[in-house]
Amino acid sequence: MKKLFFLFLSVLLTSMSFAQTKLTGRVTDADDYPIVGASIVVKGTTNGTITDVDGNFTLLSEQEEGVLLFSFIGMTSVEKSFNQSQDFQIQMYDEFTALNDVVVIGYGTSKKGDLTNVVASATNVEQISSRPVSNAESFLQGNIAGVTVVNEGGDPASMPKITIRGMGTINNGSENVLWIVDGMPYDGGTINPNDIESIDVLKDASAAAIYGAQAGSGVIVVTTKSGKTGKLKVDIDAFTGIQDATNLPTPLTAQQQSAAYNTAADNSGMDRYDAHNANLNPWGTTTRTNWIDEIFRTASVNNLNGRIYGGTEKVTYSASVNYQDKEGLLLGTSSERLGMRVKTDFHVSDRITIGQNTYITHEEAIGSNTSSGYSGVIINAMYMPSAAPVYQEDGTFHGVAPEGSDYAGAYGDVYNPVALLLRPTTKNPITNINANVYGQWEIIDGLQFKTAFALTQNKNDYKQFQPMRPENGRPSEMNYLYQSWANRNKWVWDNQITYNKDFGKHHIDLTGVYSSQLSKYEYNYIEGSHFAREESWYQYLANAGQIDNYESDAYEDALTSLIGRARYDFNGKYFVTASVRSDASSRLHKDNNSDVFPAVSGGWKISEESFLKNVSWLNMLKLRASWGKIGNINSAYYYAYNVPMSSQDPTMGAGDAQRVQGYYVRKNSNTDLTWESSESTDFGVDASFLRGKVELTADYFVKKTQDMIMQTEVDSHSGINDGADVNGGMVENKGFELALTYKGKVGDFQYAVNGNVSSVKNELKNLKNFNTEYIAHSTNARGTLYPYRSIVGKELYSYYLISSAGTFKSQQEIDSYTHEGNLIQPNAQPGDLKFIDQNNDGVIDNEDRTFKGSAFPDFTYGINLSGKYKNFDISMVFQGVSGSKIFNAMKFTTYNAAQQGYNLDNRVLNAWSTTNSNSNIPLLRLNDPNQNFETASDWYLEDGSYLRMKNLTIGYNIPETLMNRVLQGSSLRVYVSAENLFTLTDYSGIDPEVGGIGMDMGKYPVARTFSAGVSLKF
Repeated sequence: MKKLFFLFLSVLLTSMSFAQTKLTGRVTDADDYPIVGASIVVKGTTNGTITDVDGNFTLLSEQEEGVLLFSFIGMTSVEKSFNQSQDFQIQMYDEFTALNDVVVIGYGTSKKGDLTNVVASATNVEQISSRPVSNAESFLQGNIAGVTVVNEGGDPASMPKITIRGMGTINNGSENVLWIVDGMPYDGGTINPNDIESIDVLKDASAAAIYGAQAGSGVIVVTTKSGKTGKLKVDIDAFTGIQDATNLPTPLTAQQQSAAYNTAADNSGMDRYDAHNANLNPWGTTTRTNWIDEIFRTASVNNLNGRIYGGTEKVTYSASVNYQDKEGLLLGTSSERLGMRVKTDFHVSDRITIGQNTYITHEEAIGSNTSSGYSGVIINAMYMPSAAPVYQEDGTFHGVAPEGSDYAGAYGDVYNPVALLLRPTTKNPITNINANVYGQWEIIDGLQFKTAFALTQNKNDYKQFQPMRPENGRPSEMNYLYQSWANRNKWVWDNQITYNKDFGKHHIDLTGVYSSQLSKYEYNYIEGSHFAREESWYQYLANAGQIDNYESDAYEDALTSLIGRARYDFNGKYFVTASVRSDASSRLHKDNNSDVFPAVSGGWKISEESFLKNVSWLNMLKLRASWGKIGNINSAYYYAYNVPMSSQDPTMGAGDAQRVQGYYVRKNSNTDLTWESSESTDFGVDASFLRGKVELTADYFVKKTQDMIMQTEVDSHSGINDGADVNGGMVENKGFELALTYKGKVGDFQYAVNGNVSSVKNELKNLKNFNTEYIAHSTNARGTLYPYRSIVGKELYSYYLISSAGTFKSQQEIDSYTHEGNLIQPNAQPGDLKFIDQNNDGVIDNEDRTFKGSAFPDFTYGINLSGKYKNFDISMVFQGVSGSKIFNAMKFTTYNAAQQGYNLDNRVLNAWSTTNSNSNIPLLRLNDPNQNFETASDWYLEDGSYLRMKNLTIGYNIPETLMNRVLQGSSLRVYVSAENLFTLTDYSGIDPEVGGIGMDMGKYPVARTFSAGVSLKF
C-alpha cells in the first residue's frame, strides 16, 4: 500500500511539473539594444524574473494563461497575454514623461498633458548652472515661443526686458511681467539662477487671469529647489571666465580726421580749418589713442554657488549661497552679488505641514550712460580726436587738445570718455530681503487649506560724486554730489482652500483664495555742489557749499482680491477650466477701483477617443481653446486719480531777494481713470508622436489691450504743466506660436532638438478719448531727429520718416528732379541724399513722411540642441529675430562733418566722391544745406535681423568608479562654455540687440563670454 502511495505521489508531481508554462523571450529598447534588468511579472502574482545582460529571460508559470507585465525605470510598461508556453520579443520605449510633467499654473499644479490654457515650461533648466548668466531672464532668451527677451544692451546695471505676446500699451515702462516664486508674488532681488528648479510661463489671459490686475504683461512662475528626504548632500558649482566685445566701430586716425575735414571744407567751398593744417598744428596729425580700445577691456566674471540639502520624514531642508563678481566691458562698470537662501518644510503630522523660504541678496551694479548723443560714453569715444592722449604728463585727464592750444574749439564739446568712466565715485548698494512662511492642513482627504505670508524689504542707496572737469573739450568748474535713499516694504497674505477629488471617471479641482497686499515706499534725493575739496573723505553733503536740488516721493499701494477656480475633466478626455478674480486697488477712485477678471478654457484629448486609441504612432493629440481677461494695474500711477501738488522754491523779489517755497498744480487729475485691461483668445493643439520622440505645441492668439492709459495734451491757457491721464485707446496683438521637440538615440548617443518660432502683429486699433489723432513720441537723437509716431492702423512706436533714394550721382540728376519746373532739392549737390517728395508738392518737409515699420520683429525664434555620449555632453542654443528695424542714430554725428568738429567713424572714408559715386554715405561737407543728416529719413533705418549663437557648452562627467575612489557617492562634471559666441547680421552698428524701441546711439554691447567651470556633488 505504501509503495502504491509513493508511486501515485511521484506521478502527480511529475505531471504538475510538466503542467508548468514556460515563458521565454528577449526585451530590447527602441533601437534594438538589450535592456538589462527589466522586470517581468505574471500580473496578479509575485512570480517574476529579470532580464540578463543580453536582455533574455525565462519564467516558469503554473498558470496556462495570463498576462505578463514588463517594466523598467524610465520606460513605458508593456502588458502581453500568454496562452501556454511561448516566446516573446518585447520592445520597450522611453516613457514620454513630458506629458506627465507637473507644471505650476498659479495657486496649483497640473499635468502638462491636461492643460487647457497656454502654459509653457523652459527647457533644459538643469543646464542653467553651466551658463555664465546672471539672471533667469537671460536664460529664457530663445527658450520659449512667444516670450521675447531683449537685453537692454550689456550694461551690468540693466536687466533684460521680457515681453510676452507683443507690446500691449504705450506705457512701455509699466509693462513688466509678474514673477511668482514658490507660489507668492516676488519683488525681491535678482533670483539666483542656481536656485531654480523649474520655470513656467503663463502666456494667455486664461492662464494668467487668476492673478488679475497684476498679470497684464504675463506671469512667470519660478519654483526653487527644495530639500529631499535622505542624508545631507552638498552641491558646489563654480565657473570663471572672460568677456569681450565684438564688432566695435573704428574712429578715424588723426591723419584721417584731418584729411576728412579738409575734404569736407573743399566740398563745401569753405576755407580749411587751421587745426587740420599739419604745418600749423602738427600735434593734430599724430595718432596717440584709439579711444574705443581705451574704454573697452577684456573683463572677468567669477561665480561660486554652494548648496546643502537633505531631510527626514519629518523635516526637509535646503540652504544655498551664491557669489558673483562681474566686470563690465567698459572701464569702471561692474556688478557684484551675494545671495543666500534657506528653505525648510516641517511635516508636523500626516495632515499638517509648515515651512519657510527666506532669500537675502546684497548687490551692487555700476553702469554707464551709453544712450545719450551728448554724454554717452561710446559716442564720445568716437567724437574724441585720436591725436589726444588719455592722460597728461601729470597724470590728470587730457582734453581734446593740449592746454593753451588755439585749436581746442575745432574738435567740439567732447568729454574724455575714459574720464567719464573713471572720474566719478559711484556707490549703489541694494539689499533685498524676501521671507515667506506657510501652513498647510489637509482637513480631510482631498480638502486642503493653506495660508501663506510673504514679506519683502528693499533698501536702495545711491551716491555719486562728480569732480570738476578742468580739461578742454567740455570743461566744468563745478563739482557735484548726487545722493538718494529709497526704502520699500511689501507684504502679501494669501489664504487658499482647495478640493481635489475623483468620482469614478469624473475629476474635479476647486480652488478659492482671498489675497491682500500692501506696499509702502519712501524716496529722498539731494544734490549738492561747490565742494572745496574732492578727496573721498570730503564727499559728504554737509561739506557742500550749496544744495541745488532736493526731491522726495512716497506712496502706499494696497490690493485686495477674491479668487475662484474650477477644473473638471471626464475620463481624461474632456477638460474644462473656469476662473474669476475680483481686484480692488487703492490707486484708483473708490467709484471705479475694482474689476472682475474672468477666464474659461476647454480641452479635448482626442487621442483618447476609440477611433484614435489604437493608432500606434500617435501618443497624444489634444485641442484647446481659451478666453480670458486680465488687468495692468502698473499702468496707473499710485495716486493717478488725485495727483499730489508739486512744490518749488523760486527766488522772490529784488535786492534782498530770498527763496520762498511754494506749491502748485503740475498735473490734472482724473477721478474716472481705470486700469488697462487685456482680453485674449487662444486656439491651440498639443501632440506627441512616435512614443514621445516628437512633441508639438501650436497656438493662434488674439490679445486686445483696452482702456490704454495716456496723458492728454493740456490746455495752454490753464497754467498747468501736464494734462490728465485718460483711458484712451486699444492695442491688438495677434499671431501664432510653434514649438517642436524631437528626441532620439543612436547607440550610446542620445540627443534632443527643441525649436520654437513665434510671430506677432502689433496694431493700434483706436485712440478714443485722446485729444489728437496720433501720438508724437519724444524719443529723439540730439533734439533733432524725432523718428517715432503711433497712429491708428499701425504698430506702436512706428517709424515715421521721409523716404530716401540713395545719393545724387550728378548735377544733371539734381536738375531733372523737379516739380512744375522748380527744383525739389535746390540746395543739393552731387553726393547729397535724394529725398522722395511723397505728397508731390515740390517741397521736402514733414508732410512727406510715411510709416516705415517698427522695431518689433516679424518673427522671433530659438533652437536648442543637446546631446550626450557616454560621459560627454554638449548643448547649443541659437536665438534670433527677423524683420526688426533699427534707427541707427550714431550716424547722425559719426558720419557728419557738419557738426562741431567731432572725430568720425572710419566708414566715412567710403563717403561719396566723384570716384566713388555708388556710396550711400553722403558727401562730406562742413555745412549741410541739403539737410542730409538733420532730416529724419529712412537712411538711418537698418535691418535689425540677426541669428546669434547664444550658448555652446561642452561637458564631461568624471567616471563614477574614479570618483568613488576619491569620495564614495560623489560626482564631478567639468565643462567649458561660450555665451554669445557669434552673431550673423547685416546691421552696421555695434550690436543689433539695442533694446527699447529701436534707437541706437551707441548702446552698451552684449558681451561675448568664455568660461570654464566645475559641478561637484557629494
